[in-house]
Amino acid sequence: MLKFLRKNARSWLMIVVMGIIIVVFIAYFGTKTSSYHTEPVAVVDKKIITRADFTKEYENLQEMYKLRYGAKFNAEMLKKINLKQQAYDALINKAVISAKADDLKIKVSDKEIQNMIMSIPAFQVEGRFDERQYQRMLRSNRLAPEEFEEMQRAQMNAAKIEELIRDGIKISEKEIFDVYALQNQKMNLNFVQLSAKDVKKKITPAQSDLENFLKEKSSLFRIPEQVKIKYLAFPAESYYSAINVAEEDILENYRRNKDKYKTKSGKQTPLAEVRNNIVREIKKSRGMQEAFAAAKKAHDLIYQEDNFEAYAANNKLKIYETEFFPLTKPPQEMESIKELASTLMELQKNEMSRVLTAGNGCFLVRVADKKASYTPRLQDITAAVTKKYIESEMQKMAAAEAKSIIERLKKGEKLEKIAREKGLTIGQTGLFAPAANIPKLGTLENATDILYSLSEQKPYPETPLVINNAFVILQFKEISKIDMADFEKQKDLYKQVFLGIKKEEVMKTWLEENKTALIKEKRMTIEKEAKDL
Repeated sequence: MLKFLRKNARSWLMIVVMGIIIVVFIAYFGTKTSSYHTEPVAVVDKKIITRADFTKEYENLQEMYKLRYGAKFNAEMLKKINLKQQAYDALINKAVISAKADDLKIKVSDKEIQNMIMSIPAFQVEGRFDERQYQRMLRSNRLAPEEFEEMQRAQMNAAKIEELIRDGIKISEKEIFDVYALQNQKMNLNFVQLSAKDVKKKITPAQSDLENFLKEKSSLFRIPEQVKIKYLAFPAESYYSAINVAEEDILENYRRNKDKYKTKSGKQTPLAEVRNNIVREIKKSRGMQEAFAAAKKAHDLIYQEDNFEAYAANNKLKIYETEFFPLTKPPQEMESIKELASTLMELQKNEMSRVLTAGNGCFLVRVADKKASYTPRLQDITAAVTKKYIESEMQKMAAAEAKSIIERLKKGEKLEKIAREKGLTIGQTGLFAPAANIPKLGTLENATDILYSLSEQKPYPETPLVINNAFVILQFKEISKIDMADFEKQKDLYKQVFLGIKKEEVMKTWLEENKTALIKEKRMTIEKEAKDL
């Protein structure tokens, strides 16, 4: 639990996240759909969860996030929150709770459901339950009263189970204090950095050292596959002069793109001010169409008659030819062709591509020659291998040196003495809230766990840390004092937050344990995982 808190304690966003978790948890048990598709996702106590149930759950959660985040809810956020997994877990958790409610003989009476429904503000008019408003709201959400009441029954079952679990959760004064300390205490560290350039020893590799290094690290020196091509270019701008843009086309473009032609204040830009831009845009679009048509015509004739050079000569087209280049570094004029590398990889010598479209026109490419990927001989790249070998050895020495410093510190030697001996400078972070980003050093994964392990009794980590390609030795210096008056003032708030976190962790554990038990008892079978939906 504390490990979880350490990773999140520095952000009050955690409180907001807890709010979302609670809302989502309730939403888990507030959805139901008719089985318009019978493909099973899971079966619990002979009750089938269908793909249609999953789809409906997914859509409900998606709508909830849209309402909460508005325009911020985009494809990137959708991927980050893994909504598919959320919806899948929601259905499985709902089924687990329903099964355990039956086991525990938890029942919700019709009277309880009636009282709960009548208390919902959306169904009230002037503070009193209104039957017509109730029916109207259900119809607008395409729900029959029986469906809605069953949804509420499942939700209330979940709430009763959650209440049973919550009643067993206790929070000590020390736990509250620890949470407050995690949120408010800051620490100050001394540090020394040791990189390869700090190693003073001269390294002179033998021939055998370089040979072995090249063999082990061949990927560092491997020359990628290269290709030499001939190509015909069909630039869009070469067709501009023959394109006449009618006034009606300009007006249509202007009307169709009203939002595009607005000033910063939101006013419509007069047509006269954007006319030239519109003409250029139309010419570019039509020029690309003409370029593609010409390239396609050339492709079909060349393909039929295998006369690349002859077609170019007969139609006064220049054949461009490149030197060998890696597939990852195409000629500048072709950089915008996304499929160029994959196309050239598939083509054999003397084969021609289909029409390739770039931002400035179209191309027909013919492979003149290819060179397979290879690792050069040592004698051809001795200088490069020697440089990399020395860098690698110096890095190993720096790692060994940093480790030896840690060992000496553990035996009681002073950091100041060792730093003077090694010619290293001792830096200081200044007071900061322990997090992944360590001041003056950079970002370190799992930094919070390492930082919170340091104290006056244990001032050094077990091993050197690697931050920004340098070996770092940390030394605990001090930690700020707790403001006990502020702690007493905020204690109830921290208790509330920590209780929510602890409840969520316990509930997750309960759900997972009971899911495992149901599967083991063969009361539950999983037909599909979230990734399969």
